[in-house]
Order: sequence, then structure tokens, then C-alpha cells
Amino acid sequence: MTPVRVLLGDGFGVTSRQIAVAVGRSGHEPAVLAPPGRPIPGRPRSVARVHEVPAFGTDPWAWLARAEAVLGAEPYDVLLPTGEHVAVLARAPERITAHGVALAVPSFAALRRVADRASAASTLTEIGMPQPAGTVVVHTAEELRQVADPPLYIKTLLGSHRVERREQLLRLADELDRDGAFVDGAGVLVQEPAAGPVLSAQAVFEHGRLVAVHAYEHLHGPAVRRSVVAPDIREQVAMLGGHLGWHGALSLDAVRTASGPAWLDVRPHLAEPGNAAASGTDLAAALIAVSRGERPASMPWGRPDIRTRQAHAGVWTAARAGRRRAAREMLRIALRLEPYRDTAEESLSLRREPRRIPGALWSAATALTAPRHTLTKITHRKSQDTLSPATWRRILAGPPPKPPRPTAPTAGSHPTQAGPNT
Repeated sequence: MTPVRVLLGDGFGVTSRQIAVAVGRSGHEPAVLAPPGRPIPGRPRSVARVHEVPAFGTDPWAWLARAEAVLGAEPYDVLLPTGEHVAVLARAPERITAHGVALAVPSFAALRRVADRASAASTLTEIGMPQPAGTVVVHTAEELRQVADPPLYIKTLLGSHRVERREQLLRLADELDRDGAFVDGAGVLVQEPAAGPVLSAQAVFEHGRLVAVHAYEHLHGPAVRRSVVAPDIREQVAMLGGHLGWHGALSLDAVRTASGPAWLDVRPHLAEPGNAAASGTDLAAALIAVSRGERPASMPWGRPDIRTRQAHAGVWTAARAGRRRAAREMLRIALRLEPYRDTAEESLSLRREPRRIPGALWSAATALTAPRHTLTKITHRKSQDTLSPATWRRILAGPPPKPPRPTAPTAGSHPTQAGPNT
């Protein structure tokens, strides 16, 4: 097998690290794009190069221009979107493929149908995919003030807010209005809480045809996952991808209710495929194949009941409640107490890559000594790669015009110089 040189669109996130591990284990050569001065925790040794790019959330078109420059200078075969930068890639895919680099992204029209929570909810309603009770999209602060009584989830492009009291709802409506959440007719999604375990599904499509799908249940927040085989999830995910003519990767979240999945969220890219890889479903390989124009056969389900963990997610989720909770979580992980018993690390184990030990110790130390400060820094870094309303508007507006080239003087002409009497 000839190794494929794969460039990942992000070098900082968990998804990129997991894809880099899978790509490296398949004998390919991954490299990543990452903003300057940003450490890459847990960088796999298979990552050959790190190319500096501007932060996507700050300037998506500058990010794309720098990615173009990298592809023009280095002979990569495939660019894999691993985060929300898929939006600008779908807006101008020809700027990547012009360099002879393979890319699998949906049409921009299809991406707009799921790019934000309100649009995704409308699309799911259109094709009859179940959602939590009370699902409604509002387009003004006044409409939000008039929705049903809490408890409710209020979901915007940037995040989700759980509202328990009417006073909270009124304050949030004012805040969202001030922050521009309703600018240009943008919608805000409102849903009632749904009871049941949270599930995630990931899929790869080839022009609307389902190539691979995987699903897992969240057992302990984002930290522990268990693979599941669910024909109804496969059927509904395939229906969504077929309806949109989707090309590339798609990820969804749901709550497993007594009547089946109630869909919560749709993301237009591959998200954290570590559990899929552990269960035998290589979503990264499927995405590379689709990117290169191949027509791979549909993959069967992976093995069920494969339990994986993300230790860092468990620690930092606990750290939000303070140092003691973080310390208890570290102890449970180290001793493999429940819910970490019989789990495999999704990204990189310290046994396989001992050079991660200093970084792991540093992360543990900061979780115990300065959790709030470190969480603030992590949140700020993530915001630089987030598809914010302002970033989305810049993508919709299209690339900025290129500055005009200076015209060369014609033969026989001389530059005009201003003298003291002009």
C-alpha cells in the first residue's frame, strides 16, 4: 500500500488527535494545521509536520488562504476537515482541489441546512426525524420570551443553555438579543429536556450514499463511551444524508427515549471517532477513500459493548466542580474504578507514547492547582476555532476582494514627482 499524505484541518482538538492516530496506524502520513504559539497536547508521534495557520474563528478566509499556501508548497494527497472549518471549505472547495488535493465536503447548500442548531432542527422536522418535545425555532427575543415555561434548553450557534425558571429565560432573551443572536433572521432553538441516555452517531457518505456509520452511548458524561448496534439509528442517519445528498462526514447526538432516538444536534464533520476505531469501524479510512473519489463498499457495524475512555475529559469535567472532584476523578482513572473499569483510552495511552507523560503530569497539576484559570484558557482557545455568528456571516459574504496589483509604468513614461510649486 502506498502511504497517503493526509493534512488535517486542525491540530489542537480531540478529533484531530484521534484521526491522526488512526491514519498513522493505517500506514499513512498525517500532518496538521494549527494556530501559532498553541501547544498541541498529546500530539501523536505519527504527525510529521505542524503548519501554522491563523485561527479559523478569527478570520476563516485567512485560514483558508494559509491552508492553500501550505498545499501549494507541500505535496499532500488529501485534506480532511476535522472541525467547523468545514464551513469555509464547503464555501470554496475549488481553492483546495485546484492544488490536486482530494477533499470530501458537502455542497454549501447542504451544509447550510445543518450549519446551526435552528437550521438543523428545521431540516430534521422536514424529513420526520424525531426530536425532543417542544422543539421550536424562534427568530426574535420577543418570540423567545413567549415560549413554554421552563425547564428548557435554549440552543444557539455558540452553545446550549439550560433554563430552569421564567426569570432566567427573560434574562437570556435580553442577553441573546444584545449579542446579535437574532441578526439577519438567525434562529434560536428551544427544546424541552428529554429523558434517557445520550447517544452519538458518526457517519461517512459518498454523494448521499451511506458508506459507514457508528454509534455509542455516553456512560459518564464525555469521559466513558460504549459502542452500540442500533438499526434505527443507521436508518435515520442514512435518511438524513440521502435527503441532503451529503458528501463527507456527519455527526449527530440524540437521546435514547422509550420510543427511539430523539435527535439533539447535527455537526457537518467527523467528531471523535476513537470509539468507532476501537470497535472495528475505521471512519477515517472511509473518509479518505471517499475524498479520493473511490466508491467503497458499505461497512458493517463494528463490535457492540466496546468501552472506551477519554481520561482528560473526565478530569476536566470534574474540575469544573473544584479541585477535590478533580482529584477523586484522577484516582478513579488511575485505579480503573467504575466507570473506567475495562475501558481503553481513545486517543493515546501513556504506555504506547511515554513522551506524553510530562504533558499528562502538567495537565493533572493544573487541574489540581488552578482549575478555573486553566478552564478559562481552554475555553478561550476553543472560541478561536468556533463557528461564531460573526464567522458564519463572513463565510456567507464570500472571500474578501483581492487587493489590485500595482500597474507597471508604460514604456517611455516617467513617474510624476511633486515639486515645491505643484
